[in-house]
Amino acid sequence: MAALAGVSNALILAVINTAAGSPSETISLQPALIFILALLIYVKTQHFILSTTTIELEATIHRLRLRLMDQVRCSELLPLERIGRAEIIAGITKETTTLSQTATVLVIGAQAAVLILFTSIYIAYLSLPAFALSAAIISIAASLFLSRAQRLKSETHEALQWENRLFDRLTDLLDGFKEIRLNSHRSDDLFADTMEVSTTAAELKIKTQTDGLKQFVFSQASFYVVLGAIVFIAPTLSQSLGDSMGKTVTALLFIIGAITSVVQAIPLLRAANAAAENIAGLEDRLKGGGVSTPPAETRLAAQFAKIELRRVIFDYKDRFSDISFEVGPIDFVVRPGELILILGGNGSGKSTLLKLLVGLYQPNLGEIRLDAGHVTTATRDNYRALFTAIFSDYHLFKRLYGISSPDSDEINGLLARFELGGKTRVVDGEFSNLELSAGQRKRLAMVVALLERRPVLVLDEWTADQDPEFRKKFYHELLPELQRSGRTIIAVTHDERYIRELTFPARIIRMEEGRIVEDYMLPQPS
Repeated sequence: MAALAGVSNALILAVINTAAGSPSETISLQPALIFILALLIYVKTQHFILSTTTIELEATIHRLRLRLMDQVRCSELLPLERIGRAEIIAGITKETTTLSQTATVLVIGAQAAVLILFTSIYIAYLSLPAFALSAAIISIAASLFLSRAQRLKSETHEALQWENRLFDRLTDLLDGFKEIRLNSHRSDDLFADTMEVSTTAAELKIKTQTDGLKQFVFSQASFYVVLGAIVFIAPTLSQSLGDSMGKTVTALLFIIGAITSVVQAIPLLRAANAAAENIAGLEDRLKGGGVSTPPAETRLAAQFAKIELRRVIFDYKDRFSDISFEVGPIDFVVRPGELILILGGNGSGKSTLLKLLVGLYQPNLGEIRLDAGHVTTATRDNYRALFTAIFSDYHLFKRLYGISSPDSDEINGLLARFELGGKTRVVDGEFSNLELSAGQRKRLAMVVALLERRPVLVLDEWTADQDPEFRKKFYHELLPELQRSGRTIIAVTHDERYIRELTFPARIIRMEEGRIVEDYMLPQPS
């Protein structure tokens, strides 16, 4: 269709040139009909090309976004943490938006290239010397243009990387707003760092766009050089050019808009290529980090006999520094119905142990066993189905995702039990209100966790945001209830005062420097 549009464009030019050079003072019917037909073909093909390209490209970008999000949800936690939120969000949103915005311009540029091709054939038909001279000048200009374009490509990539860093600073600003408002020095330092990153990004963008504009001016000047060469140099090379001089110049003027479209499309093509390469790089990193295909159906185990960590060692290096941290070797057994409370100072490895236990981190050495079998890549999703967890950096979803046909009476009972009855309710599978205090949000997360009905409940500093009264209620009332329901409970906590007051069986694990240093049953009152 683009070729047909280019032919119709060239045909319009040829008909106009023919009619303009005709000595007749009356309108010639045949050229007029050809002109109308060519114009209709051009309009129809233009509409088809632009609408079809838009539909196809948006459908492709839609599939691309879904593919990336599917790869993210099937990734392992550690590779995802190494990639970072900024790169992932930029790939799924900003880069795909860049592709979408450049679609129309790129299509017009491609079609303009077809028009230039057919018009060049027409110019060669009018005068071979003029065509050869134009082609020589344009080839020299194009080679210079493309050599500079390669440098611009690397500059464009660097500018995109600095824009991603700016997104990281914005995340710090929003997620750490309370800490910033409490510390003016932190606020000033963050803003100064943000200003430096933004300035660098802006300077790179300015340089890239300025160089692009210089290339545009260079291309326009090259075109005028071609016109000047046809008018002043070509007649000295061919005596027969005089008869076709006007038609040749008209043809060159006719394609000036097409040449402009092609030149303007080049920086957009460069940006689209950079965006596409970033997306491809993100996909490679996600796949390299171990994207798995979930089983067709995850088996939700109602119970288990034993979960065992055997000589498990896990180490990782912070992606922003060379600091490494190691947990293990750890030997740890979990049996059904146990209440396990994990104690230890900050940085002792408690949260890392939980992530290893639930299968979010994979050990570097050692093995995790479920009952009599080794947990492998093929069985890991079914193993994870044993657990429901509320981590310290948990996310509270507005909808009850993954909980089909929840019982409204059960939900209302749990909301009342966790003192949330007047704060929020479930309407059409969504919570009516999430504007709650930190402690209330964690209680609501507990309601969701209990609705999942998994045999093992994992809590990471769940009581940290609760007021003293509810914290007391949790240890004296809710924990015994949860244990009587048959759930296995594994909780990281610092509440040693409340632990000493427990009157029911509890197993105490104490960690230091990534190792378990104590493992004992809490003495019961006689």
